[in-house]
Amino acid sequence: MEADMASAAEKSTGSFLVRLRKQDTPTGVTPTTIELLSEQTGLTKTEIVHLALRQFADRYLPRYELDDGPLTDAQLKAIRAASPGSQIPEEHFTERLF
Repeated sequence: MEADMASAAEKSTGSFLVRLRKQDTPTGVTPTTIELLSEQTGLTKTEIVHLALRQFADRYLPRYELDDGPLTDAQLKAIRAASPGSQIPEEHFTERLF
């Protein structure tokens, strides 16, 4: 029943429960650790969780807008024409970037 309530809360509010560990691990913390963090930082438990998730998101999620996809043939042609490398004979190249 507890899982059903948590699932319902998650769906209706976007919230979820955080189950703390009995022992600190590389991927989890104990209530004692949360209390110590709260005392040291002056943040609430909720603020601590939000800060940790924000830092995790900043580390793993891209911080730039997605581009329009692959370059068109016209764009590639313009880049090649503007590049000083276009003056180098083809036989000097062993690989192409695009």
